[in-house]
Amino acid sequence: MSQKTFSQIIDFIKSLYPDENPVPLHVPRFIGNERKYVVDAIDSTFVSSVGKYVDRFEEMICEITGANFAIATVNGTCGLHVALKLAGVQQDDEVITQPLSFVATANAISYCEAKPIFLDVDQETLGLDSSALENFLKSGARMENGVCYNTVTGRRITACVPMHTFGHPCRIDAIGDICERYYIALIEDAAESLGSTYKGRHTGTFGLLSIYSFNGNKTVTCGGGGAIVTNDEDLAKKSKHITTTAKLPHPYEYVHDATGYNYRLPNLTRPLHALN
Repeated sequence: MSQKTFSQIIDFIKSLYPDENPVPLHVPRFIGNERKYVVDAIDSTFVSSVGKYVDRFEEMICEITGANFAIATVNGTCGLHVALKLAGVQQDDEVITQPLSFVATANAISYCEAKPIFLDVDQETLGLDSSALENFLKSGARMENGVCYNTVTGRRITACVPMHTFGHPCRIDAIGDICERYYIALIEDAAESLGSTYKGRHTGTFGLLSIYSFNGNKTVTCGGGGAIVTNDEDLAKKSKHITTTAKLPHPYEYVHDATGYNYRLPNLTRPLHALN
């Protein structure tokens, strides 16, 4: 997208909101049983990372999206960090993404000590342009033993992270086809698109792994919060393991078999969006 086209889009959005705040954030609304459930969580004494609300939250994400597995996280950025690691992104690898996104997308790539490659966005969807992706890989990548390399930098290109901007699905099927041909892991940043579908499938169900966000400005909010979704049972188990400090189950011993992260969603946070 050219600078002129982007400026035209911004001018159009401003025309819809002529006040001093042209693109207002969504205002959280708590009009159901949220207060009741928060009190219930407090009374249960399960206010940290274990409790029925977190369990039900994960079940509901699967029900809504059609994904086989959902793993609750403290925010979407943490979920994306873990998704990238489980997709095999390592230090000095390259990850293709888009510049039109919140900084969290690039930050999660940097957490892995990888390098983001910013490609253009599609003028209609504002998500990653599949044509730009195809052209970049055709002209600037080479395949060697099933691994994609950047011909200029020599680095591995291990993953692609398109973002569904403002909840509008990008052309994720075309992007997925391209990634498959080049053996690049597709990870959807579906932070803003809970409830969005593309050709009959929910966004976040096309990638190897995907994430959602439940920040205060999202369509559903827990105040914070995020989730990793996948259809791969092994990846789901690994996601749950390393987001909960990589602790091996045991009644009293504390044995951690990997570098884990304390990325757990508190049971007290979850009731901020009512279960019904």
